[in-house]
Amino acid sequence: MKKLVLGVALTLAVCVFSGCSASSEAEKGNYIIAKEEQRILVAKQISKKDAESKTFATFKKSNIELVYYIVEDSQLYNELRVGEKVNVTPKTNDKGEYIVIQSDPPQIVAGEIERQKD
Repeated sequence: MKKLVLGVALTLAVCVFSGCSASSEAEKGNYIIAKEEQRILVAKQISKKDAESKTFATFKKSNIELVYYIVEDSQLYNELRVGEKVNVTPKTNDKGEYIVIQSDPPQIVAGEIERQKD
């Protein structure tokens, strides 16, 4: 009986600890990693820690999706900070299409930038 209780307790402990690591995975998001010339460079699905500590070159080597968003609103651009979590919706034309400037990383005009809590 003691072995059964111990086994259940160990199983429960493993579930709890694996749940903790799964929650840190849920913290991933899209973070601003650089700002220049009215553009923000966003790395997709990274952690806040990576956003604050890793370099552009590191993200490129890791095949992290990177996108430059052109921010037309100067006031918003000035308020945005490197390390901030954002959700960016591209600006679209009348047909619902958005234009991607072929560069590396690609550039897209931002339509809406939603600032998110970490």
